Amino acid sequence: MKFLSIFKSLSLYIVLFTISILLWVDFSNKRWEDRKVIDWDIISYYGYLPATFIRHDLALDFMAKNEVSNGEVYWYETAENGGRVMKMTMGMAILYSPFFSIAHIYSQQAGEIANGFTYHYQKAIFLSALFYVMIGVIFLRLLLLKFYNERVTSIVILSIVFGTNLYNYITVDGAMSHAYNFSLITVFLYFSVKWHEQQKYRYTIILGLIGGLIILIRPVNILVFIFPLLYNVYSWKDFKTRVLFFLAQWKQITGIALLVFLCWIPQTIYWKLNTGDFLFYSYGEEKFFFSHPHIIEGLFSYRKGWLVYTPIMIFALMGIYSLFKLRKQLFLPVLIFVVLAMYATFSWWCWWYGGGFGIRPMIDFYALLALPMGALLQQVSDRKMTILSHALVPVFLFFIYLNLLQIWQYKYCIIHYESMSKESYWLHYMKKDCIEWPAFEKALKAPDNEKARKGEDENGVDIFL
Repeated sequence: MKFLSIFKSLSLYIVLFTISILLWVDFSNKRWEDRKVIDWDIISYYGYLPATFIRHDLALDFMAKNEVSNGEVYWYETAENGGRVMKMTMGMAILYSPFFSIAHIYSQQAGEIANGFTYHYQKAIFLSALFYVMIGVIFLRLLLLKFYNERVTSIVILSIVFGTNLYNYITVDGAMSHAYNFSLITVFLYFSVKWHEQQKYRYTIILGLIGGLIILIRPVNILVFIFPLLYNVYSWKDFKTRVLFFLAQWKQITGIALLVFLCWIPQTIYWKLNTGDFLFYSYGEEKFFFSHPHIIEGLFSYRKGWLVYTPIMIFALMGIYSLFKLRKQLFLPVLIFVVLAMYATFSWWCWWYGGGFGIRPMIDFYALLALPMGALLQQVSDRKMTILSHALVPVFLFFIYLNLLQIWQYKYCIIHYESMSKESYWLHYMKKDCIEWPAFEKALKAPDNEKARKGEDENGVDIFL
């Protein structure tokens, strides 16, 4: 009996195990030692902090004077009035800020260069991803346990962390926004359910602030509000009842909207001071092409196809039907969210999202996709499909192993960050060594960025070959 009681908290042990492994991997790899953590997109997310608290110049006038040294780098866009602004919104800078502060104080006290880009800043920013993912995994457990048993919850947690490209954005590309978004959306979903159970003002405040921060990091993620809007809605009649319910709770709904707006006030002031407008599109010619999405390519291409490089998520998509059978309160919000999220994600001009492993924006939504994955496993368990359940075990284990191996290959350039082809993929499939490097390089097919930026198809570049 004592032995069986252990399984009552199995998912808790899985959470502790997961966090321990991630801690061990991050501190073993020490990715910050190459001083390249604050690089690429992270430069634009992070630049607000050293510009504000070290340079005291958010207008970036010091850039015009070429006053940068010791690894400092700032990327900016220029407005019509000549003002300089960061390309990315400041949501990630807010999440980085406690870790930036610790690194800055330590660097000053240690008498080291304290310009925001040296060793301790790189280390602090990299490890911040691990901190937020710990929170995300804890809340993912709480969310899943509202609908599934301990065993299903445990399997889903292991699958999401170790079987998807989320793992890459904790251990390799740790400071990119996606692991942070995953955690924020996980917390948002959990408190959405709590708010529907009890309309307490503390839940309202959390939803408003977390929701505002989610949108501030990536505006297209406003789609997460579909979940609280449609949770527990099964029909048109239910939807009309939901509208009346929201009207009755107008004070709390208004409170959420005001808190979301509050999160955006610093950004709009920043844009106004530097561009003359409260709203500014900082992506230049980069845009969405909603009339020409690349959904099939985004899912199945060898270049970066989501289900090619993260195949375990096939079970999440299959599980949407299981939601309809087992957890109808989740079916409609998950279905509509997944359809719209894929449509928006793959309508971006650079549907493969540049450098990285797999389709990284999909990581943001893994907490929501964990729900149908859990439904599939729960359905198999409830119906006592012994043969099927036994068959799923090696498949899940293989996909987890494949994911970890492919991330290892990506880390050592055996999987290219954006130019994979069918030939280059299968050349080193399930291999740890790049034994045919000339053939591999020859097989790569670089994307045609110029055509993609115009919304045109890349003629002559077959991403399925």
